[in-house]
Amino acid sequence: MEHSLPSTAKVEPKIAVGGEVEKINRRVSGKSWKLQKTATGRTQKSKTLRNSWAKRSEERTKINQVKALEKQLKDEKQAAKDRKREITLERKKIQEEKERMEALAAKMSAKRLQRLRKREARKKARV
Repeated sequence: MEHSLPSTAKVEPKIAVGGEVEKINRRVSGKSWKLQKTATGRTQKSKTLRNSWAKRSEERTKINQVKALEKQLKDEKQAAKDRKREITLERKKIQEEKERMEALAAKMSAKRLQRLRKREARKKARV
């Protein structure tokens, strides 16, 4: 024979022992005074959180490319400046050497003139 329950003791299997729980308003534990937790709502997100990872990495690569280009341009400018400085220093060295040689040549020719004058004076003294 089939076992049937009395009509007064009806048990529905979907209803929990503590009573039915509303998923939206109440916690699963059945504590009605505790509110259902929701995800943190950020009204103002930082700039990095607003963008996806792919977008951020793309921006990062663009920034790195710009920085590399800036560095390259700065290096080229500095190299041109260094070349100009080297050329100027080289010209200065050449000019100084030229002046030194001219002064030396002038000094030597003065000594030579002095020697010639002494010879002339000796010649005149003999005659």
